[in-house]
Amino acid sequence: MQYLDMLTLLGAGSAHPGGFAATLEQLRRFPLPPKSRVLEVGCGTGRTSCHLVKQGHTVTGLDIRPEMLAKARVRAENEGLQLDFVEGSITALPFDDDTFDIVLAESVTNFADIPSAIKEYHRVLKPGGMLYDREVIISESIPADVFTKLTAFFGFGGLLTEEAWIALLRDHFSDSQVQDRSAFQEHMAADQSIHPDLHQIIDQQAILDAAIWRTSLEHDELILDNRDYISYALLIARK
Repeated sequence: MQYLDMLTLLGAGSAHPGGFAATLEQLRRFPLPPKSRVLEVGCGTGRTSCHLVKQGHTVTGLDIRPEMLAKARVRAENEGLQLDFVEGSITALPFDDDTFDIVLAESVTNFADIPSAIKEYHRVLKPGGMLYDREVIISESIPADVFTKLTAFFGFGGLLTEEAWIALLRDHFSDSQVQDRSAFQEHMAADQSIHPDLHQIIDQQAILDAAIWRTSLEHDELILDNRDYISYALLIARK
């Protein structure tokens, strides 16, 4: 079973590094301007998108997986929230130039062609708009076999060092920085106990699907075994 298939069946709402706690801390440290027009790319089941609506923002959530979007729409309906969910790719965003104040990504860009996605984020942002993108960062010393295992398991389109991320962002944005460099934690399920997702929708057959739990275990072992070579950080850039 592929990693993203597992997340879809489980209806995971905050599978990105740091979990929902990282989302909340980011919004506390880097609050969005009031009533921002926000595009969350790779919105999944819409947990962050719905949270932003409750903060007073106008939000569009985009995801390439219709099954995820179906769960996101149910979440929004259950929470009594109004927002748009759109199917599409981050490398060909179905929006006009200069549309959004904010583009938000949470462990999404790594899964696509990174330069193409960054170019699209820049295109749809208004002048002065901000990109906030939390992604996996690799060390320069990562062994080739570890790099191959990580990209194959997750289905990553690319993995970059911090220096490479900054160089790419500077090709398009006037200002860029890296914040909140963090190591992967040993107890990765702790976020769910601290910030439980009360609107998570798990497919009925998923609970008894052994392939899901094998994939979940493989994920945890892969991360823990390679914490010397991978971390994650918040990339911030202004158009």
